[in-house]
Amino acid sequence: AFIRKRNMYYICPNIVLPLTKNERLAFADLAGPSVVDWFVSHYWGMPFKHFVGSIDKHAKSVAGADWKKVSYWVCTFSNNQWKVADEVGNGDWHESSFFKALRSGVCKGTAMVLDDQALPLTRSWCLFEVLQTRLLEEDDPKFAGLLLCTSSGVLNYGTASMDAATALAQRLSTLRLQDAQASCLEDKQMIESLVESMSGGFEVMNDFV
Repeated sequence: AFIRKRNMYYICPNIVLPLTKNERLAFADLAGPSVVDWFVSHYWGMPFKHFVGSIDKHAKSVAGADWKKVSYWVCTFSNNQWKVADEVGNGDWHESSFFKALRSGVCKGTAMVLDDQALPLTRSWCLFEVLQTRLLEEDDPKFAGLLLCTSSGVLNYGTASMDAATALAQRLSTLRLQDAQASCLEDKQMIESLVESMSGGFEVMNDFV
C-alpha cells in the first residue's frame, strides 16, 4: 500500500540504495540471487503496482502452480546500482549486464511490461533489449521471444483484457521505435547504430513489435 503508484525512480534511491548501502552490492545479491528464467524489459516511470501485477500474471501464465519458482532479471534489483557505469559496460554493450543476462544461455525469453502507452518502447535501452530478443529468437528455436505483459494478462497468450489489448494495438500501430529516447545521448546513438546496422534496420524492428 505504501508504494502503490510510486515507480522505480522512487524505489531505487529510497529503497534499493539504502538497503544496499553498507555492502554496495546489487539488491539481488543481498536478497539471494538465482539463475535467470526470464528477462524483464520495462520503463522505470511505470507505477510499481502495475509492474508487479504484470509480472505476477506472466509467472502464472508460464508456470501455473509453480509460479513462485520463476526467476526474473530486473535491472533495478539485479544491477549493482552503486556501479551503474560498470553494469552498462562502460560504453561496450557486449559487456553490459543487459546483454549478458539475455545471452546467458538459460534465459527463456523477454517479458516486456507495458501500459496502454507502450512506454518501454519509447526508451532506447528497451529498444536494445528488443533488438537482442529478436536476434536471439532467430538463433535459438527454444527462446520464447518477446512476450507483452500487462497487469490484466499476457497479450501473446490472449489473457489480457480487451481494453488493454485494444489500447496497446492502437498505440503500437503508430509507434516508431526510431523515436526512442535515452537520458544519455551516447547510449541513444549507440543503440540506433546497432539497429541500423541490422538488415532491414528500423523497418524490420517496427514490424517485429
